[in-house]
Amino acid sequence: MNIVVIMPTYNEAENVKKMIPVLEKEVFPKVKNHSMYLLVVDDKSPDGTGKEVEKYMKEYKNVHLLSGEKNGLGAAYVRGMKYAMDTMKADAVIEFDADFQHDPQDIPHLIAAMDEGYDYVIGSRYVKGGAIPDNWGMDRKIKSRLGGIFAQCMFLMPSIHDMTSGYKLTKTSFLKKVDLDDLYSYNFAYKMHILHDVVKAGAKVKEVPIIFYDRTKGKSKMDTNDMKESLLLVIRLTIRDFESFLKFLVVGGFGFVINAVMLKLLVDYGHWNPSLANLAGAAVAIFSNYNFNNFWTFSHQKIHGIKNYLLKLVQFYATSAFGVIFIQTGTIFVGDHFIGRQWYFLYFIFGTGLLLIWNFTIYNKFIWKKKKS
Repeated sequence: MNIVVIMPTYNEAENVKKMIPVLEKEVFPKVKNHSMYLLVVDDKSPDGTGKEVEKYMKEYKNVHLLSGEKNGLGAAYVRGMKYAMDTMKADAVIEFDADFQHDPQDIPHLIAAMDEGYDYVIGSRYVKGGAIPDNWGMDRKIKSRLGGIFAQCMFLMPSIHDMTSGYKLTKTSFLKKVDLDDLYSYNFAYKMHILHDVVKAGAKVKEVPIIFYDRTKGKSKMDTNDMKESLLLVIRLTIRDFESFLKFLVVGGFGFVINAVMLKLLVDYGHWNPSLANLAGAAVAIFSNYNFNNFWTFSHQKIHGIKNYLLKLVQFYATSAFGVIFIQTGTIFVGDHFIGRQWYFLYFIFGTGLLLIWNFTIYNKFIWKKKKS
C-alpha cells in the first residue's frame, strides 16, 4: 500500500530540518510491506520552510512539496489529502504535525493497527498508555476533556475517547466518502467533521495510545476561537443528522398513511388476507416514499437522469421490499397466525417501527449514499 504522511507547515523551517531526517532514517525503514511517502503542505511560509523541504527532495525521492495559500489548518490538510489521493495514489494517509508534538515513532504503531484490519486509526491521548503534557493547566485539561465528551454524546460515539486528536491514519477508501469541499470548518475543527463522516460511513476504528508533547520550537497556532468553532461544528453536524431523519419520518408518515388506508380498505371491504393487503399498500407507499425522499429528504444527494432514476428506483423497491416482506409483513404474519387476526393493525404498527430503522439505514448507505468528492 502507498501510505502518505501529510505534514502541514507554516514557518516550520527549524522543525522540518529535524523532522524529515528522523522520518527518513529512523521511522520509515521500520515500516515493512508498504511504500512510505512524505507530503509537506506548506502555506508559503515566509521563513523559507518550502526551500528547506526542496533541499531534502533532492536527497529523498519520496518527499513531496505542495505549496498554497494560507487558509487554515483544515484547508491545508484537505489540499494535501486531495493531492495524496489523486496524484500520489495513496491507499492511506496519516495526519501529522511538524512540530514534534506528535512523536514520529508512533507512525509504525498506527500502520500496525491498520494491518490488523482497521480503517481509521486514532492516535489517542485518552486511552490507557496515552498522555497529555504535564504542564498543561487545569483549565486546558478540563476544556479538552469536556469538548471531547460533548462530541462523544452528540455524535453517539461513546467508544471513541479522543475526538479531537490530530494524529490519525485514514484509509482513502473511506476518506473518499467524505465531501472535503463541504466541511463546516477548515481550521482546527475540520478533524471532527472528517471523524464524524468517516465513522458514519462504517469505518472500523481503533485508538492507539500516544503521548502528546509540547512544541520544542515555534509557537502553537491554536487560539480560543477554535474551541468555540469546534462546539458549533458538533452541533451543526448533529442537527444535520437529525434533520435528515426528521424529513425521513415525515415522508415515511405519509407513506404509512397510504399503506394503512389501503390495508384497511382491502381487508375490511375487499376481504383480502392482511398479509397480501399489506404488500399491495406497501407497493404504492414505496413509490411515494422514493420520490419524496429523492426530492426532499436527500435533496443534497438527489438522483439525476432517467436511467439513474430508474436504476435507483429498482434498488429502492428491492431494499424496501425486503424490509416489507420479512420485517413488516413477517410481523403481521406471525401475529395473525399465532395470536389472532383481531390485532392485525397493531402488528402492522409494530412491524412498521422495525421497518423504519431498517429503511433509514439502508437508504443512507446504498440509495442516497454520499458521492465521492
